[in-house]
Amino acid sequence: MLTSKGTIQGYNGVAAVDKKHQIIVEAQAFGEGQEHHTLKPILEGIKARYDRLGISEDVLADQVIVTADTGFSNEDNNLYLKENRINAYIPDNAFRSRDKKFAKQKEKYGKRHQDTKVGVKQVIPSSEFKLNQKNKTCICPSGNLMWLKNETTQRNGDKKFAFEGRLTDCRSCPLKYDCMRNPDSPNDRSGHGRQVSFTINKGKSATDWMKKRVDSQFGKKVYGHRMSVVEPVFGNIDTNKGLNRFSLRSKAKVQGQWLLFSLVHNIEKIMNYGQMRGI
Repeated sequence: MLTSKGTIQGYNGVAAVDKKHQIIVEAQAFGEGQEHHTLKPILEGIKARYDRLGISEDVLADQVIVTADTGFSNEDNNLYLKENRINAYIPDNAFRSRDKKFAKQKEKYGKRHQDTKVGVKQVIPSSEFKLNQKNKTCICPSGNLMWLKNETTQRNGDKKFAFEGRLTDCRSCPLKYDCMRNPDSPNDRSGHGRQVSFTINKGKSATDWMKKRVDSQFGKKVYGHRMSVVEPVFGNIDTNKGLNRFSLRSKAKVQGQWLLFSLVHNIEKIMNYGQMRGI
């Protein structure tokens, strides 16, 4: 599994929880650091389980509401949700910046994790570079013409342009110490000049469709409940049940361990809920 600390032999436990009783309705372990590829198998697992138990032939088609955090947001997932008409609300990582309620959050509280941020040099942002879409050209802040390094068309039809500064321009540029993380790179013939890329939206993508849903008043209300639904479940398994890391190897064994702890959580929930109902 690829993590911020390198590649490790580890697994992620992913779970889906119902809102009313916080019962785990699907749990799977995956051996990858990223979560976005796990959305489809989790949803298909829920659908198969509900059908097998005779609860619903297609619970997703019944327009049950599905929420997930930003780690599950990408174009492929949003396209899958849109094409299958799944009633989901999964925000991208910039959804707070579009919400007027959070407009002054950074100004009031500052940017998060700046005290622990190391090794990343801040440079002139790509927004300071002038892109001409029609001519496919880019002018750097020093006024030099950059060369078009790459042009690609993404799956959703968007165009992506990648530009790079010429070595002779970047080598003698007075802004190179503010513009490049490695100002010495253009000094060598095998080095590189400043690189920037731009994505041009050619139409409405599945991500735009999801943004509209999440940014709606109803979408904000729905997603606002997510933290109180699923996070207490992980807190219970981690803190109260003591599963702060998997103790087995191989996906089959880890899957068994994850299901066992999920089962213990569910038994406890059902027991407490049954007592509340006087059963």
